[in-house]
Amino acid sequence: MTEARAGTGIPDPPDEFGRDLIVNVAVICNTGQQAEHYVRLRADGAGLLPAVDAVNEEAREPHACGMAAIAFRRDKTMDTQSINGRPVSIVRISVVAGYDGERWGPAPVPVQYTVMEEDGFAV
Repeated sequence: MTEARAGTGIPDPPDEFGRDLIVNVAVICNTGQQAEHYVRLRADGAGLLPAVDAVNEEAREPHACGMAAIAFRRDKTMDTQSINGRPVSIVRISVVAGYDGERWGPAPVPVQYTVMEEDGFAV
């Protein structure tokens, strides 16, 4: 059984990707440092997309961080910080599948980093 975030409109991934997955739309980054930079920018008042764009520009990689609809397993908490007084964790995740708006497919980059609130959902 998957743990789908209410209101995302994303269907559960097929059973072939496994069970006990978290399903969400989230900002994901290639490295923990990129995720930390994203959190610092958000904490300093940057909006979601400007923060993602700034991280990508600094990394000189257009897809270092970005929004994605994913099915993943939580791996390891790398750091805890806050955004606007809300505690968040930078978490290494194992991405099992991505959703392109029509169908689920295998993840091209299985290890990513995301930012999660205490309730366990990515932000």
